[in-house]
Amino acid sequence: MKHDVAGGIEPFWKDFPLTDIHDCITPDILHQCYQGVFKHLLKWVQEIVGENELDERFQVLPPTCGVRHFKKGIADFSQVTVGTEHKHIARILLASLTGKVDQRGIVACKALLNFIHLAQYPSHDEDTLGYMDLELNVWHKNKAYFVEQQTTKDQINIPKFHSLLHYVNSIKWLGTTDNYNTEAFERFHIDMAKEAWDASGFQDKKKYCHLIFIETGLILLIPNSDQRAATATPASTSNANTKTLLQTNIRIAKHPHETKKSLNAIANSHNAPGFIPALKLYINSLLPKEGQVTKAEALSIGCLPFTLLDVWHHFKFTPVNLFDDASDVPKEIVRAAPFSIKKNSKSKSKSRYDTVIILINDEAESTAVRGCRVARLRVIFRLPNVVKRLGQRSEEDAPPNWPKAETPLAYVTWFS
Repeated sequence: MKHDVAGGIEPFWKDFPLTDIHDCITPDILHQCYQGVFKHLLKWVQEIVGENELDERFQVLPPTCGVRHFKKGIADFSQVTVGTEHKHIARILLASLTGKVDQRGIVACKALLNFIHLAQYPSHDEDTLGYMDLELNVWHKNKAYFVEQQTTKDQINIPKFHSLLHYVNSIKWLGTTDNYNTEAFERFHIDMAKEAWDASGFQDKKKYCHLIFIETGLILLIPNSDQRAATATPASTSNANTKTLLQTNIRIAKHPHETKKSLNAIANSHNAPGFIPALKLYINSLLPKEGQVTKAEALSIGCLPFTLLDVWHHFKFTPVNLFDDASDVPKEIVRAAPFSIKKNSKSKSKSRYDTVIILINDEAESTAVRGCRVARLRVIFRLPNVVKRLGQRSEEDAPPNWPKAETPLAYVTWFS
């Protein structure tokens, strides 16, 4: 064909003089970013680090909330075609490169991962779009590292990398990428075609696909109790809606996993030697200002007004839903569980203390860790309702300004 174009050479938009077809080509997070750009990046990193060593680094990373633990690595994956797999790998890739990849390579990887993350924001302003441009510029300044390492011979002249240059303008023109991301349709394909094919016993696939469509349609037409209640209840004010959308729900078991555990046992089993000193300082901070003592005096106190605490091993929380709809946000489980052996069983439970990011002031931003500190969760506990003063035999109610029993506390060790 003329100009090496297959098929008809007269495009359908040739009679649309006011249309620029290039402005109608939308970004695709799934196929361009994860199954395109990130797939190339992962391949280059595997060549630099080595597939086996990168797998070993993935395997030794400690399990933590919100991150998949690749116990067998990723080298044996025959084909990673699901965007979810690439998303989980992207979350741990950067931490696995330290010591094997040059600083320029680390900076390039970080910039590209940041760009992919920013591109998925459900809302944008000039600041966030500026962050996207900044990260893309950092990537282009450092991408030569991969060419120098001979992981790619084409100077990274890859169409999917070029497409990133148009993301900001596309978002300004067509809206955020969640409006036209093909990942949703991939999900429908799995639900409506692949699962129906498996259920058919590999016979008469059209019949089973048709039945799946009918059954799914009927289910969607029947509102559940929450939907009926929402329909019957007048819409609340915008402020109330905003408060609900930005709410983070934390759920913890009504009954603790361990009751009346001694302070020394907690410090030993949770590998938290600083727990008791930190508890002394915290109790001192709850006293009226005139009754507080210096840090040195608080630490020198021989004993606390209690010796036993209730302890939990995990809690659940729902991350903030940034979308404008009622879409489900998956719950995360944060653990601070010591090593244990189950009763009447030989099975053992390994200790696990998750890493958490804690807001410490109102300066936190969505693109960095300003206003936050990184810590490891060690103990989840609650203060007792009754205390025993030094030299007294009888117990008395805990001070009214202490956190209530329904409000568990957490002891963490800071990384930063």
